[in-house]
Amino acid sequence: MEFLFADDDPVMPDKAAASRNAPTWKMLVVDDDPEVVAVTRLALSGFEFLGRKVEILSAHSGIEGREIFNREPEIAVALIDVVMESEDAGLKLVEYIRVQCANHTTRVYLRTGQPGHAPVDRVIREYDIDDYKEKTELTAQKLRTLLYSGLRAYRDITTISRQRDGMRRVILATSDILRTGSLREFASAVLGQLTDLLGLNDSAIYCLVLPASDKSPRAARTLAASGSLVEFADQGDLESLPPAISARFKEALQRRESLHGEHDYVLYHRNHSGQENLLYVELKTEIGVHERELLELYAINVSLTFENLTVLEELQAAQGEVVSLLGDAVEQRRAPSAAHVERVARISHALALSIGLDERAARMILHAAPLHDVGKIAIDDAILLKPGTLDPEEWAAMKTHAVVGAELLARSDREVMQIAAQIARSHHEHWDGSGYPAGLAGEAIPLVGRIVALADAFDSLSTARPYRTRWPDEEIRSYLEAQSGKRFDPRLVAALLGDFGRFVAIRERFPDA
Repeated sequence: MEFLFADDDPVMPDKAAASRNAPTWKMLVVDDDPEVVAVTRLALSGFEFLGRKVEILSAHSGIEGREIFNREPEIAVALIDVVMESEDAGLKLVEYIRVQCANHTTRVYLRTGQPGHAPVDRVIREYDIDDYKEKTELTAQKLRTLLYSGLRAYRDITTISRQRDGMRRVILATSDILRTGSLREFASAVLGQLTDLLGLNDSAIYCLVLPASDKSPRAARTLAASGSLVEFADQGDLESLPPAISARFKEALQRRESLHGEHDYVLYHRNHSGQENLLYVELKTEIGVHERELLELYAINVSLTFENLTVLEELQAAQGEVVSLLGDAVEQRRAPSAAHVERVARISHALALSIGLDERAARMILHAAPLHDVGKIAIDDAILLKPGTLDPEEWAAMKTHAVVGAELLARSDREVMQIAAQIARSHHEHWDGSGYPAGLAGEAIPLVGRIVALADAFDSLSTARPYRTRWPDEEIRSYLEAQSGKRFDPRLVAALLGDFGRFVAIRERFPDA
């Protein structure tokens, strides 16, 4: 055969060394004639495409070909004989590849020494193949030409497939970060999705830089970190970061653009309000053009989400301030300048997290808790501020504040207000059923009400009231232990007492003015 004597392209030593380290293109030759397989190997000896050699796999029957396809998912080109153990063994293998394996990426070429068994026109029309050749046609040069063509097609198809898969992963990653509700959650989600998007397991850090104002200079804070950089989470400025990262961040800030390095990537984005967010990814190996394109595409989505989330947080902060102010207005009727509602909200938030609620649920409780006693606006000052014990008629009037507050808050369709209504109605219910207004017991009491009930009691006992003095912390601890399973949810009491010092510290951070 002519192709037995074709010359191979010479391979330079440095090029050969580089190609040894590159992944190979996999080619499968399926033919029941060992000589044909051997000649094919010889003809393609030293063949390279885009700096990568060809690894030739061989099978001597359609059944063996199936086994190899099951074992080797990344075969670029398959050269298949039609007549082997049966007159249509090659055709059955093609059908297996395309239909059962759903493989439409491998470039498939049929060749035959008996063209009468399978007419070319019918085979090309009915089977998903790239070409159909007689064995006598395939000289060494034509075989190489076929392989160049097949590998180019395989490269283009796999590139399109990777881009499509990358787009899908970008969309999924973006949808995940859209479900976050705070900048810190957002930052953590970005780090996780970014490393997953690129198939990396490297270190990363996300930093927010606030614009300077008349009241404060330009400031930075780290929102999240991963890998070997996790110890730098919650840092307050760029100078506290490793010098190399700090320098890269400063370069990005100065140039106002993202930076691609051999060993790192820095995402830069500046929103309309002047806030700049920086994402640093430490790379163990340089990423390719395709991965860079994915990074840039993902960065666009991250930037847009960041801006929207910043606006959302500002709205939530404003809403929280309004709620707190309303709660304060109610509280100040009996204790001017008191920070009771702020402390109850903070303690409730920490308590919710300590029993495993997610950040969003805990934050809802944080925003709703200040309104737990809003119904007291309907209680007469003579009752609310009475220094002594209330008589039965006064006590009956006092207890109405739970229902009044719940009905007032339930008029709103906002989620936070609906939660606040649950809290207002249920935070005086007792675990043993002895509370009011409905005499609910155990888990029939909404969890948000149980949380705020304990936080309210914990803070109230440590605050002087017209009818009693402040309790020492040890007496408060003893009281809560005694009321576990009676007035309060035992699980919540265990969580608070198990980390008593932390809850005391939260309380002390917000003293009465």
